[in-house]
Amino acid sequence: MTARSLNESLKEVIKDRVENHGFPLEDYLEKPPAPLKTRFLVIPSIIFGFSLVFLCFLQPSPAFLKLLYVVSFGSGTWVCASTQIRFKNVITTFCVAIGLITTTLLAGGLISPREAADFVKEMKGN
Repeated sequence: MTARSLNESLKEVIKDRVENHGFPLEDYLEKPPAPLKTRFLVIPSIIFGFSLVFLCFLQPSPAFLKLLYVVSFGSGTWVCASTQIRFKNVITTFCVAIGLITTTLLAGGLISPREAADFVKEMKGN
């Protein structure tokens, strides 16, 4: 008896048990969760992008500036959460978070590009 015929006979035995004995296979198998839809990454990314454009190119009032930072960090948090749910990788989520925070601070003029580069070098460990 070959391994292939053994696998086929085992499949037949399992199929026979499921069909003939009323064994509800669906009750014992877990369905994998549905993957996160792309729109849950695209929508917050667009919101984040618009907030960065407004931070870079407008000279808003202090109240509107605070609102832009809140929108930017809120949409960035949404992007990070969606990234974690979709890819289930902590390192990827951490890199996305650091990138979003750094670009927000750069766009708002709170740090210079030189400081951002130094920060990335420190995070890298060099």
